[in-house]
Amino acid sequence: MSYILLFVLLILSYLLGSIQGSFISSKYIYKDDKVLRDWQEYKSVHTFTRERIWVVVIDGIKVLIPVLLLFIMAPILSLDSHFAALLGGAAATLGHMYPFFHKGKGEAMEAFIITSLFVSLPASLISIGVFAFLFLIFGRKTLPFVISVFSFPVLLILFFSPTFETGILSILFSILIFGRQKKAVNSYLSE
Repeated sequence: MSYILLFVLLILSYLLGSIQGSFISSKYIYKDDKVLRDWQEYKSVHTFTRERIWVVVIDGIKVLIPVLLLFIMAPILSLDSHFAALLGGAAATLGHMYPFFHKGKGEAMEAFIITSLFVSLPASLISIGVFAFLFLIFGRKTLPFVISVFSFPVLLILFFSPTFETGILSILFSILIFGRQKKAVNSYLSE
């Protein structure tokens, strides 16, 4: 029975992750298609605007709900709570990056941060620190983000003794996010 419940929760996590913050912000908060057009054209992603804040909040909530739900339901599912949170975060991140409902371009930065905080707070904070330090050096977020994403499973496995499943899934989660960033990293390195 717990396998069926887990499967249903993962499908719901994916579908929730598929809801785009830019679409909700455009249609229901600002009632202006310009927000969605700018987001799809990648104009507002790197600027700090009021519209961007709402998109980040919505995208954060849509990942937080499945991560928190699976974290809390882990005993019912007979899973380690950190592994369950990572499963929920990975499913929501898949939905964010490859949505069912709309064409998406999600980078999964919020998804990574929220998920990693539930998996290991110390490893997450260190990897966020790695991002901040490298961002100050490089002045761009793509390469620092990718390095911080890969530093998370390394830190987790080397210093915080996760379960075997959590360690493996954290590596796969990092590879999933890198797959979405690969094109941006290649263009950054070719400059």
